[in-house]
Amino acid sequence: MPGHLTWKFGEELQALGFELLNEGISGAVHKDGKILTGDSPLAGNALGQLAAAQALAEVMAK
Repeated sequence: MPGHLTWKFGEELQALGFELLNEGISGAVHKDGKILTGDSPLAGNALGQLAAAQALAEVMAK
């Protein structure tokens, strides 16, 4: 999560071993294992498409 809230969540996530990738708000999405994330509300559409693709891939794998 970019901007002013990074400290609130970022430090805890980093302590758990997560790597923060984004520096700004671009609408970027990222997949790490089964965790899907988006950098801002701008990522909503792309995140939905990524989630749908991952759900279909899991269903087709079974």
